[in-house]
Amino acid sequence: MLERIHSLPYPWVFLFFWCLAMMRSHTMYWIGRGITAGTARSRWASLIDSPMYARAQSWSARWGVLAVPMSFLTVGLQSFIQISTGVARMPLRRYVAATAVGAVAWAAVYTTIGMAILTAWLTGPVGRVVIVLVIAALVLTVVIRRHRTVRDDQD
Repeated sequence: MLERIHSLPYPWVFLFFWCLAMMRSHTMYWIGRGITAGTARSRWASLIDSPMYARAQSWSARWGVLAVPMSFLTVGLQSFIQISTGVARMPLRRYVAATAVGAVAWAAVYTTIGMAILTAWLTGPVGRVVIVLVIAALVLTVVIRRHRTVRDDQD
């Protein structure tokens, strides 16, 4: 698959990543809008109580509409900022403009540096080991959390 991506001209790869960023950010925005529209009993409502969401809200309060394009340069906080803009019901025309700018930055990073890192990780032995360790850590985290949840429910 990487060979296919590398064979494409730079503008097409950039456009692909830009579209991917726009789709992801708008999905998060509409999840936020759905939370405020009465889905308080859904699995998405628990996001509002998380510490990451509180951090995203403080970013949005501090930076306003500029938090949206800046969020594309963060790791982990981006989705929560997108959701918080939906919860806050940011006007769609402002949100679209802000995400278009942020998606350009995100696409530029992933088209250049991101693809180089991904290629190095997937094709090198160190990358394969790192990927296996990350997957193992994620599985371990899920198992521990589920175990704690079951234990807490039994108490």
